Amino acid sequence: MILDDDAEAPPPRRIKLSDQIAEDLCRRIARDRMEPGQRLPNERALMQHYGCAKGTIREALKSLEVQGLVTMQPGPNGGAEIRPVSIDAAALQLRRFLHFRQLDFAQVYAVRRSLEVALGLSIVGRIDDDILQQLARNIDACQAAADAGDLARGRLLELKFHDILCDASDNALLAFMCRFLNSLLRDLVEFRSGSATEHEAFGAHNIDSHRRLVSAFRAEDAGAVEAVMHEHMCCAEHFMRRLDAAFHRDLLSGERA
Repeated sequence: MILDDDAEAPPPRRIKLSDQIAEDLCRRIARDRMEPGQRLPNERALMQHYGCAKGTIREALKSLEVQGLVTMQPGPNGGAEIRPVSIDAAALQLRRFLHFRQLDFAQVYAVRRSLEVALGLSIVGRIDDDILQQLARNIDACQAAADAGDLARGRLLELKFHDILCDASDNALLAFMCRFLNSLLRDLVEFRSGSATEHEAFGAHNIDSHRRLVSAFRAEDAGAVEAVMHEHMCCAEHFMRRLDAAFHRDLLSGERA
């Protein structure tokens, strides 16, 4: 249907008062740099400030609770307590955004290739002994999974290796994006199984790459970190895109029906 120039545009959707209040409280939390454990004003104070009923305030606070920004403490001295937003809660919103969109490995690696290299370079010289030990234990666990033929566990552990690298980063945005992409890959790999032979070869490459990365991090060799991570990501992309193609080919043939 084509509207002529004189036709009236539909009126903008009216935003509920509780949603407006929830958004204003979000801005207040950010503006006042409120820390986890601090509390918002009680219901009565919020009712007076916004000039609305108790039900509206409770609806606004419930919205913040669902978003993971506050937790409601019971009792006469209770109220909305600021809580740290977990990576899982933040990633959930992005996952919901992507839920109704086609997502494949090519799209993920178009972003992951550069981000993982940037992450690796950003933590050269910043990885302490605890992180190095976690990485070494992870590699041992990957090898044990490979020896046992537990390919699915191996893939998850390999992604955990990259989560551990995020722990060493002081760039919150970079670490979050890398963790988020890792979570997407976990879902995609579990959904598309692939052949055992290809998984075994890919797992062997990952273990070797992870060992070389740990050595480069220990030596604080930025050039080696960049080169190994880039090669690692290119190999991972090649394997994942083959896995994606095989999955769609099976769908077309009806073998996964």
